[in-house]
Amino acid sequence: MKELHVNQGNRKKLSIYQTINGEVALKDVKTFRLFEVFNHTVCWKYGVDQHKMKSNEHLERCICNQGWHGLDCGQPEVVWRAIMASKQNVSLKRRKTARHIIHTFFISDYNSAIAEVIVEELYNVVDLFVICDFNNAEDNFRHKLSKGLLQREQKKILYINVATKSHKPSRTVSRYIWDKIKTVVQNLKDDDIYVTTEPEQILNFRALMFLKVYDGWPQPIGFRLRWSIYGFFWQHPLKTTITLGAYTVGLMRNAYQSNSLVLRQQLDGDTSERDILGLVIGDLNHYGGWYCNLCQAPANIIIDLRNKIQSKEIYIEKTIDVPFVEDLIGSGLWLDGKINLLRVSKSRDSYFAPETILNNTWKYDWLVENFYAKLDYY
Repeated sequence: MKELHVNQGNRKKLSIYQTINGEVALKDVKTFRLFEVFNHTVCWKYGVDQHKMKSNEHLERCICNQGWHGLDCGQPEVVWRAIMASKQNVSLKRRKTARHIIHTFFISDYNSAIAEVIVEELYNVVDLFVICDFNNAEDNFRHKLSKGLLQREQKKILYINVATKSHKPSRTVSRYIWDKIKTVVQNLKDDDIYVTTEPEQILNFRALMFLKVYDGWPQPIGFRLRWSIYGFFWQHPLKTTITLGAYTVGLMRNAYQSNSLVLRQQLDGDTSERDILGLVIGDLNHYGGWYCNLCQAPANIIIDLRNKIQSKEIYIEKTIDVPFVEDLIGSGLWLDGKINLLRVSKSRDSYFAPETILNNTWKYDWLVENFYAKLDYY
């Protein structure tokens, strides 16, 4: 169950298409609403063991639930481990008002399936989703929104079609998007957080909530993501991915000329992520999120693979068709047909998938069940 349920109110029945199309002021949340006081001790209400605190009235410290740390139980496991691993002297301080989070991510016609998961998973922690669509066809993501996709969440969505800019340099696209955000958001502050991810990447919502509520963390923030393939049931045995995910608006404006891609270009170089990033959230056992690579229908995977072959990102000898893709998914093979993927257990793995997936397996059954599995695998 998600921890944060703020500013939702009683959701009224909405008209089908209500994404943001004009100026908007992001709502402020006072952080005192997210903490509870036990005998003058202030504790993060979603990380503290409330039963033990209420049954021990004289305690002068917070007793944390499993997976939570810090004097006020406000550090989720993945953040606490990141701070410990960084070996930095990090001094955290609770904010009076939570930062706003603006989350920008890209989609195209063949990898938009995960976009719905991203919005649902992070809805209670992100203040504005900026969905950038490279598809200009009639049945693109805007069309899906107009038909009722994410209907309850549309009030937090700014849709930007960037199809006409797909052949322009990444720097130009990034600047165009940022200028649009500045035009739309009336109350953007320098200490608000700008989050950017590549397609098919879903961040850990507890980690983002921590960034909203506390001052003192080093930036920019990178997220080490679990590399799932075809669905959350397969994991790459050799790879995770680090995405440069979060930094303050002020950092981007002042140090990086309002261009988030400058940071990303630095990270793509030969230097270590530790030299570029202030903090990397996630390690090989506790992840800062998920990269659900090629988590699409076989027909869309074919489009994706052909695009990658055409751009020489990958090389595949065999014919790219539906039987080939279904065999990869069913057998758990990487694109080269040689590397065996790791089978992941939904019941035994605490980082199997985002909670939106786990709580709605009926809706996302194709992401948690391998429909092409060979019988001898079970």
